[in-house]
Amino acid sequence: MSTTEEHHDRTDTVLAIRFTGTGRDYARIWIVNLVLTLATLGLYLPFARARQLRYLRQHTLIEGEALDFDGDGRELLRPHLALLGALLLYTLIAHAAPLLAALLLLALAPAGPLLLRRMLRWRLEHTLWRGQRLSFHGDEAQARRVFLPAAAPLALLLLGQALLAGQEDTGPDRSGWMLPALVSLALLGLLMLVPWLHARQRRYHHGHFGFGTERTRLDPAVEPADFYRLHGGVIALLLGALAINAVFAAWIDTLLAAAPMLSGLLLDMTLVLALRAWLSARTQDLLWNRTRSDRYRFVSDLPVPRLLMRSLKHLLLCVLTLGLYWPHAVMATTRLRLESVRIVRTQGSTN
Repeated sequence: MSTTEEHHDRTDTVLAIRFTGTGRDYARIWIVNLVLTLATLGLYLPFARARQLRYLRQHTLIEGEALDFDGDGRELLRPHLALLGALLLYTLIAHAAPLLAALLLLALAPAGPLLLRRMLRWRLEHTLWRGQRLSFHGDEAQARRVFLPAAAPLALLLLGQALLAGQEDTGPDRSGWMLPALVSLALLGLLMLVPWLHARQRRYHHGHFGFGTERTRLDPAVEPADFYRLHGGVIALLLGALAINAVFAAWIDTLLAAAPMLSGLLLDMTLVLALRAWLSARTQDLLWNRTRSDRYRFVSDLPVPRLLMRSLKHLLLCVLTLGLYWPHAVMATTRLRLESVRIVRTQGSTN
């Protein structure tokens, strides 16, 4: 080992993360939030989110000291009401005036990135550790640019679907194959852009966190190719599942014949959970292992098999308990994800 490596080993301090939340305690918050959100037709949702975040933060310990959260949801009430109003208006006019509804969605689209930025700032700037607030430094222009590549295909998709819906009400389709082809092309374009947009969004988030004078950066940078490989892995797993289905078709058909609805649902959910576990773990490791500031860096090692087995166990228990096990599942998954991350502090770093 070189002298430089020995020096870094002696000066690096690992800040372990522990999560102490329990399903029993969280269930009380979850039930109250659910009841009040339903009773107020969704108006309580910002306050429910604040109560949930406060519990999660206060049971997350870094180097033995808990985080805190002092937000109460009032800052999100106005944008939340605006969003509910827009959704209600869209619902009312979607059937009678599909083109007008599509134009409404396009008019509101630029507000989406700004709302996501506001949510992220709210979550971080109300989070404290050792009395010092976290922060987020991404600006509005950067937030808009994140999703800019999706603007053209999204507009084409929404307007094309609206025109097709209008043709169903006015009579036979006179546009031939061109309009359906354009809609299909727009949808394909959006699907092809998903990994790129995912990369841009995560780069925007992880590149602008702050704590005191520290500012995070992604080093090495996260590129779209990284996320195309991740999403390509999901497609490969899906193709593998289809191949297994083809090989064991007779056995699977026998299983489905015994209890077609339940068996089919469980097989589909198992596949979805497997794909989600793989993508979630690989994304977390990719991002946090590249997130660092001048004095801090992160190390993440979220094991896919453990996450998958835990997800399958939670699915089974939620089915058996008619959903009542959900708070315990959330706590167990949160613990696994958080405790798979470590913060490394370098003393006297000149970087």
